[in-house]
Amino acid sequence: MFVRLLSPAFSIAMLGMIESLLCGKSASRMTGKPFNSDQELVAQGVGNIILPFFGGIPATAAIARTSVAVKSGAVTRLTSIVHALVLVVSMFLLAPVMSAIPLSALAGVLMVTAFRMNEWHSIRYMFSRKFKGAILKYLVTMVATVVFDLTTAIALGVLVALLLLVRRLSKIEINLEAVDATRLSADGEEICRRFGNARVVYLSGAMIFANTQVVEAIPASIPEGCDAVFFSMRGVSYLDVSCAQAFEGVIKALHARDIRVGACGLSSETRRTMERSGILSLIGEENVYWSIDRALTQDCDCKAEA
Repeated sequence: MFVRLLSPAFSIAMLGMIESLLCGKSASRMTGKPFNSDQELVAQGVGNIILPFFGGIPATAAIARTSVAVKSGAVTRLTSIVHALVLVVSMFLLAPVMSAIPLSALAGVLMVTAFRMNEWHSIRYMFSRKFKGAILKYLVTMVATVVFDLTTAIALGVLVALLLLVRRLSKIEINLEAVDATRLSADGEEICRRFGNARVVYLSGAMIFANTQVVEAIPASIPEGCDAVFFSMRGVSYLDVSCAQAFEGVIKALHARDIRVGACGLSSETRRTMERSGILSLIGEENVYWSIDRALTQDCDCKAEA
């Protein structure tokens, strides 16, 4: 019994959550007021737990009614109470009159409501600037809403958004450069003389599983005779396990060629991942720096003292 009810209960809960969050976000944009999603979901969950004990059915927010209320000037929570009371009175006192309203008239009201809900300035901005990803998500969600239903449309829209996100994250920029004196705040000529055979690898983007092949190809791009490689990782937003393993292989390959490796500009999240994966111990804490500039100038100072 419990197992048979689990699947529909989960589906109803997810449907109510998506509908309420979408409604709250839409109303927040129309009114300019912040939307507390946690408060909304907790209140809805408590209400839907209590309702069945009184013969009620699960309730959720409604985008159409909320939009009409906001556009009509509603500003407080009394709107929902007044709306419910009007519906009760209409059912008991005006049922014969309401049954005579043509469905085509109600359809017209819904069409106007849907039209007024659109943020036309955002849509025009999106199409005029030719944001292809946003246009694709918009069209997929719109067509799915007409063909299927709102819940399916939201699911498809989220799926397309996730696929586009993975595609965008799979692009990492890797630039290999020699030490440039114009970028250094200290004595650039002296540093360039000491690090004439060194190379700086600038990494920008997410280091995820989709980028492992590009990362593994770094040692092949390091020229012969190079004695030091500094990785500037300030632009790395995320480092996952797969790419961490690939990066560890890169460092071992460079060490096998007697090339010193340094890491610069690590974010707290990237540093934590490198510590757990053993990359920092492989590089050595003494070869981790705040910036490329500091790495080169600090090494020069140490050599001068020696």
